[in-house]
Amino acid sequence: MGFRLRGAFQCGACGKPRGFGAHLCEPGKRRRRRTALQNPMAWECGRCRQPRGLRHTCTQRSDFAARKRKAATAERQRKRKAAAAARTARRKQAAADRRARDRARKTAAKTKPGKPRARSGDAHEPGTCGDPDCLKYGCKAYWLGMANCSRPHIGE
Repeated sequence: MGFRLRGAFQCGACGKPRGFGAHLCEPGKRRRRRTALQNPMAWECGRCRQPRGLRHTCTQRSDFAARKRKAATAERQRKRKAAAAARTARRKQAAADRRARDRARKTAAKTKPGKPRARSGDAHEPGTCGDPDCLKYGCKAYWLGMANCSRPHIGE
């Protein structure tokens, strides 16, 4: 498309081309400009529809930025879904662990308590130890207390 015709005058209020007849426009709150005289013919590029001059270079529009943006959005959504799946799995594992602990606790509570286990080694109670020269701490304290006591005791 080589050139196109347009009106010779441009309205100062709305910017639309004016003919020789009456031009009705509602400028509203817009700034009033001066009515401008324009070149009635404009050369425009057939490909990009921009006004052509001596230094016009036509560039092809690309969707590279849009594709890049969509890919980044898809990557963020994929990461978000993966994180949500990991949170769900962790929550379910924690619930399963809690159920297992509760089950073990309840089965342990249902079993009858066993006999108290026998003491290992030479453990003995200080009151039943008959040796006043026993080196154990409890026995020493017991026999020291017995020696310092002024009351009569059985077995003395």
